Amino acid sequence: MRYFLLLSSILLLTTACQQSISISQENQNPLPDAPSVSPTASPSVASTVSPNISPHVPPTDSLANSPTIANPESSPQCQGTPPAGLAATFGEFRLAQPQDFVTEIQALELQASSPQQPRISYTCTFFSSDFNRDGQQDYAVLLVNSETRTSQFRLAINQGNQQFTAVVQRDYLAPPEAIAEPLYVAMLLKQPGESGVASRDYFPLKPGTPERTAFIAVPAIELWLPPTVYEDGVSSTLPPEERFSRMIGYGSEVFYWIDGKQETVSVAD
Repeated sequence: MRYFLLLSSILLLTTACQQSISISQENQNPLPDAPSVSPTASPSVASTVSPNISPHVPPTDSLANSPTIANPESSPQCQGTPPAGLAATFGEFRLAQPQDFVTEIQALELQASSPQQPRISYTCTFFSSDFNRDGQQDYAVLLVNSETRTSQFRLAINQGNQQFTAVVQRDYLAPPEAIAEPLYVAMLLKQPGESGVASRDYFPLKPGTPERTAFIAVPAIELWLPPTVYEDGVSSTLPPEERFSRMIGYGSEVFYWIDGKQETVSVAD
């Protein structure tokens, strides 16, 4: 589904550029056909978890079931300022900005909205919530290193007194040289009481189960898997940048806490 959203968004961007001479045209390559993904593809990116996902074509309403942000530019739940204690741990990284995302993800910001399908932002880099339910605000951030073009995801739990522990960290290698932007994954926040990713057909926690009910009741972070997870499903004869772009956004990890214990599930998109 994300593949078709990427294609539709890029077509919208092309039309907008043709209608206004004041807008500088940019090269937008139409996304090629979705890859045939190997369920045993192995990620080549550094990660604390080696997921084993079987991607699929998502239901047509999967976008409407995702967390929504009406105005990500002004929302502290999308672009915000990390606490000083957390920012001090970033080292050579900085908080990512919308322009750090690859064009395929930036193009999703052009998607139309309606009461039935509110607009979703895929270029959020900062979320806060009490993920482990201990009464303190925790943080999920996307970071980039401008010099190395590497990027990083952190889910940091608040220990109090400006001390934070990254209980989940994903490190991403630089994209192919022909791709200017360093960030090729997105993250979404599910608020307590929202179904979010649980509304997708292939979500592993099935309706009517205590596990699914518990998941819906708590906040959660959905993080896209990197394209390299699916590299075995795309022809190796393609140019590296095209091969890479074909694999963006085909699956996610979801992080949440139940009774003080961190849980992780994976879902194909």
